[in-house]
Amino acid sequence: MPRTIKGVVFDLDDTLVLSTVDYAKFRHLVIERIASWGEERSLYSPADTIVTIISRYEERMRKRGVSEDEIRRRTAELDMIMDEVELEKVDDTRALAGARELLEELKSKGVKIGVLTRGCEGYAERALRAGGLLGFVDELECRSSATPPKPDPTAYLRLVRKLGVRKEDTVLVGDHPIDAQCAKNAEVPFVAVETGDVPENDLRAAGCVAVFRDVGEMAGWFLRHIRS
Repeated sequence: MPRTIKGVVFDLDDTLVLSTVDYAKFRHLVIERIASWGEERSLYSPADTIVTIISRYEERMRKRGVSEDEIRRRTAELDMIMDEVELEKVDDTRALAGARELLEELKSKGVKIGVLTRGCEGYAERALRAGGLLGFVDELECRSSATPPKPDPTAYLRLVRKLGVRKEDTVLVGDHPIDAQCAKNAEVPFVAVETGDVPENDLRAAGCVAVFRDVGEMAGWFLRHIRS
């Protein structure tokens, strides 16, 4: 743990807000588009994460000798499909219990707040605004076809730089083992919440310093690690 926490990076969906995204539709449409480009549909399971699906497609295209420019063009097209699904119900997004209170408390202590999400920027901003949280967030890092997604640490490290704090003084808060792996890759502590669909035992096995029922429950823990 840092001697004192100066920056907290939060995952968005099912960590700060209750997700309104239809992920099943999300994955189905992406697989259909990949199949339309000549790929065998059976190679891509809708039960996999979207990162796994797209990463598999990129890997297969590279093995076929497809140019990086063409791969980027296609992944950008997949991004557009995902953007549309994310924005369908975004204005119905609501903050999870205790999220606003925690962010308000952190801001009052001078802690910088970042949000790291695999959602698009338009979705992230509108979801945070709908949940009444946008005003507490200092910086965002969102999905981009030019940047590898979590668990790659690139976006996390860039976000920390934008926050103006040292990586060593930050923690990552999320609800999924992908967040835990991102924290491990960035060499920062991971704090877990159970507001997603991952059981506590799996979160602990993924490697976290603490697990809480929701972000509201972790306020006291954070205050013990913050020097005014």
